[in-house]
Amino acid sequence: MAATTALKLRLLRDDPTPPSAADDTSPCAFGLQDNKDQLHPGTLREDGKLAFDFELRVATPQEGEDGQRPVFLGPFAFGKPQDRFVYLSWQRTHLPGYVNRIKARLADLNWALVREAQESGGVLEADMSGRKAGGGKIQVVWRLVDVPPPEDEQI
Repeated sequence: MAATTALKLRLLRDDPTPPSAADDTSPCAFGLQDNKDQLHPGTLREDGKLAFDFELRVATPQEGEDGQRPVFLGPFAFGKPQDRFVYLSWQRTHLPGYVNRIKARLADLNWALVREAQESGGVLEADMSGRKAGGGKIQVVWRLVDVPPPEDEQI
């Protein structure tokens, strides 16, 4: 079995109202969905966006597998191993199911960016503001943020 390492990620969204859902006006809660159908609320930032911070594990490639994409594991990862994604979801509060969900593709993350985030201690962030429901094949732009400053070397 491949070893795994932790990776910090964050999704942003500027509007907690669900994207058009064929006139489904069911009351709903909004959050980052885990694989037990629980929603994790975001934190309101000063810029008015909601931030959803979470961690995934990344399976490190074994010898001879360097060309493969990272495989993401953990309670927020959905989909096939080489095409994982995470969901921002609007879950109905009085009925089963979802009013709508947005997919944030993890397949757009490459090893160079994953390793840079892990080595720096930073967070990989994607802004999902304005995204419509679904988004299974729409590219997600991930960027490295919140890199801690280097510690001062003491003599």
